[in-house]
Amino acid sequence: MEFNSLLLLSPLLFCITSILLYIANRSINKQKRLPPGPKGLPIIGNLLKIGNRPHESLTGLAKIYGPLMTVRIGCVTTVVASSTDMAREILQKNDQAFLGRSIPDAVTAETDYERSIVWLSGGTKWRKLRKLCNSQVFTTQRLDALQRLRHQMMEDMVHRVSQAGEAGEALYIGNSVFGTTLSSFSNMMFSGDAFDPNSEEAKELKELFRRIMELAAKPNLADFFPILKPFDPQGIRRDIKCCFGRFQTLIDSKIDGRMKRRASGSQRSGDFLDAL
Repeated sequence: MEFNSLLLLSPLLFCITSILLYIANRSINKQKRLPPGPKGLPIIGNLLKIGNRPHESLTGLAKIYGPLMTVRIGCVTTVVASSTDMAREILQKNDQAFLGRSIPDAVTAETDYERSIVWLSGGTKWRKLRKLCNSQVFTTQRLDALQRLRHQMMEDMVHRVSQAGEAGEALYIGNSVFGTTLSSFSNMMFSGDAFDPNSEEAKELKELFRRIMELAAKPNLADFFPILKPFDPQGIRRDIKCCFGRFQTLIDSKIDGRMKRRASGSQRSGDFLDAL
């Protein structure tokens, strides 16, 4: 009986908690010097104004409130920069002040994000990874070394599209582009096409990529209302955790193979995996 009563009271307790958080958040924001922005509704903020096409709605709001404005996405206060000058101020002139970033709840399904150059907020590890990428991935020498390979891959993709057109067959361009991208990635990382585009392994990797991007980009209530994070109300963290696990298994198999060859005294490949 007590358990049933608790279930009935849960929605009421959630509403009360959300309202109290909204009031506290609004009081804190009043003490901050925030840019202007649209007034929001209690609890949900400006979610209705942003809608399901945020790039269009934010562009429209920027015309009213300026290139730097404040919007509330649920319980999260967000400052939006929507001009070249504002982006330059944030990303170039004051980049050190903006190193911190909010991490989507879906990304935290695994602890790897704590070691990723994408999510690290500065520090020794971030600088070391950035230096490694600058010296091993983005150098003119490295890009030039893979130029012939990139051209060949693009020619192969265009040839496949042409063949399908001549045969009157339907072709999903996304699959063809993914195969080409995967081959390019494999050659950069592993000095070879580690994943045969026609293999079951490559097909699984493609589906994992697609699913991870889909889940990571899906609007998540836990991001808008942090109080819900422990409950994972949409099951996004649970689902993406399974994808992360399988993805890591596929990549680990390539790393383990390299470690065994290195242990046997084989020559270094000189690719990004060797640098790592």
